[in-house]
Amino acid sequence: MGVRISVIVPIYNMEQFLDRCLGSLTSQAYGNLEFILVNDGSTDSSAEICDRYAQEDARIKLVHQQNGGVSSARNTGLNIATGDYLSFVDPDDRIASGAYSLLAEYISDAKPDILRFGAYRKGEELDWLPFEGLYEGSGFEKEVVLPMIGSDKFGGMFILGVLWLHLFKRDLIEQNDIRFNPKLRRCEDRLFTISAMINASNMLFVRDNLYHYEVNDESLSNRYDPARWEQESLFLSDLKQLYHQKKDSAFIEEADKRIANDYILRVITSVNQEYFTNNNNSFWRRYKNIKKIICNPEVKKAAYGMRTGQLGLKGRLIIGMIKYRLAFLLNVFNTIILLKNKLNSNG
Repeated sequence: MGVRISVIVPIYNMEQFLDRCLGSLTSQAYGNLEFILVNDGSTDSSAEICDRYAQEDARIKLVHQQNGGVSSARNTGLNIATGDYLSFVDPDDRIASGAYSLLAEYISDAKPDILRFGAYRKGEELDWLPFEGLYEGSGFEKEVVLPMIGSDKFGGMFILGVLWLHLFKRDLIEQNDIRFNPKLRRCEDRLFTISAMINASNMLFVRDNLYHYEVNDESLSNRYDPARWEQESLFLSDLKQLYHQKKDSAFIEEADKRIANDYILRVITSVNQEYFTNNNNSFWRRYKNIKKIICNPEVKKAAYGMRTGQLGLKGRLIIGMIKYRLAFLLNVFNTIILLKNKLNSNG
């Protein structure tokens, strides 16, 4: 029969995409699969679509539950999965034909704790990485795990932590009690992936592009989120706590330097969304939001440790305003840029 793969699909109000996704799964020729569909309290016709597919394919396990969010839905899937390996598919995406047959060959040969493969984003190759083959031991920690936590320099290489690029050995997940934090609505997949990597002994990278990320413009990542910084801060706090509990002092020292860079990047993106996304916040509301972000003690610590020599004048000014908590000045600076951009677009 070969290795058994459990495919977990969290579903909430995805009727317009669901046939495409589930069709790509049920057409997989590999036999030893289970598809775990978790309908997370959908109010559209997603539940009926799931029911139809479950009646037609015996490999489907279907759960209907009250809405609890994507982390809750994925945890439900993890709790009933029986496979040797775990795969995650988002309901607005699709998997390539024959993907699981090929992945089963890779994991049968190498038996890695984690396997990572490639994907397409709107038909173009996504997230090419300079990794190939099996990484293990100290090389795995240095070359893969630490870069996943953060870049060794500000603005350096960023590695996607999305779930759907990976297969995870279920024993790794269960023995280390790895689950999704239901309080996280942002970066919950990245935290899960890094948690698995921190507990893993090895990881296999293959170059095959087997997933189609279809980019739903209505997704959370494309909307203004007033709680964005709270979510980013919670993610960073959970991540830091995780490796401080699991790793030795040398790893922790290096990881702390890298996560400081990530703190500043996430501060900047959280501040930017006050100006460069569609929201109606007033000047004073933006000021209060920015002040709350840059007065975080971890942000101050990260900013003071940053080397800004490689940055341009604008970058050094922004880091300086964050470092010295000049929220009003940062608000004025970004407001001027916003007005300038509006004038340029109108004329």
